[in-house]
Amino acid sequence: PYFDIHSSIVVDDLHQLGGVYTHLLKCLDALILDYHGSRGNSIIEEINMRASEIPAYQNHRKFNNGVFYRFLRNPTYTEMRSNMTIILPCCHDYIPLQAALCLRHFLDFTMHATAKEHTEQSLLEMQESLDAYYIYSPVFQKYSKSGLNFPKNHMLQKYADDIRSRGVISGYSTTSSEHQHIIDVKKPAKRTNRRFDSLSQMANFVYKKD
Repeated sequence: PYFDIHSSIVVDDLHQLGGVYTHLLKCLDALILDYHGSRGNSIIEEINMRASEIPAYQNHRKFNNGVFYRFLRNPTYTEMRSNMTIILPCCHDYIPLQAALCLRHFLDFTMHATAKEHTEQSLLEMQESLDAYYIYSPVFQKYSKSGLNFPKNHMLQKYADDIRSRGVISGYSTTSSEHQHIIDVKKPAKRTNRRFDSLSQMANFVYKKD
């Protein structure tokens, strides 16, 4: 009787915000193809060209092969964050106003949620962006297999309360541990010969590095 399953599951930007954005990006692709009919593929190519021509700047990933999810190969959360910064400027004039507003408010919510510090005013603004996202999101429902009815999308409602009670989400997000996993496991794995006793080779690499 003293266990609250709702409060025990904390928010996570890597898997929740990243997951919802990936879902929206796939829906956006389908919406453009449907909205423009026979011109859909040429519109997609135009948007991809716009993305590829954005000048390089610090900490931004170039999307030369395409900005939509089907053109990305196992994108990381960092790459998806770069994608968030350019998707709306690249496609806003090719999508319905409701879709543009939906994306805009989701991106506003994401930037608020992942901020390094918060005030009560910033949390109220974050909640307003989330409320607006939910109002405009039905524009993507027909392009979502779940009709946008999936747990990650519902978890967005917990962000304001969790930030108030636990602090900024970088303190308990899985992003840090996933990054450490890349350093301690994935990179050492690439240094092995992958033929025999790979675990010992990885351990030896990490030991020498430390």
